[in-house]
Amino acid sequence: MTTIKIDEAIERYVNERKTSDRKVAGNRFLSYTYLACGESDTANFMKKARSLIRYYIDYLAVLENPLRGPQAGWLVLMSIVFSFGLYMLNDEEMRVAGIFVCSGTLVNGISLARAVIAKWVETAVMIAFYREIVELIDSTLPAEC
Repeated sequence: MTTIKIDEAIERYVNERKTSDRKVAGNRFLSYTYLACGESDTANFMKKARSLIRYYIDYLAVLENPLRGPQAGWLVLMSIVFSFGLYMLNDEEMRVAGIFVCSGTLVNGISLARAVIAKWVETAVMIAFYREIVELIDSTLPAEC
């Protein structure tokens, strides 16, 4: 049993979950687990899959958070440039340049904010799918494991 098989089982669950409901995806995950490692090694496979999924959840929650990445810095920079553009709008000589600066930063800022929100939603959905797999593994494994 390798990490590649575990990742493949997780990826199959996520792909199946995007198109169907939780029960169908869970049954396919369990059937792939039994097929990939056999009935004798299923508990070990599930334990390793659970620990790997917990790692993925922590990784996504901390490192893939779009508000902690470079996108947040760019949003702050966009707001600073936009405020400078507003300042330029107040000066008669720089009004035209201020219009261009404000409109450009507004368009780019909205585009960047949409990208950040889309990444945030995608990360939240993946974390939810991973938590479903952990719940499935917890309900499948015996209590003493």
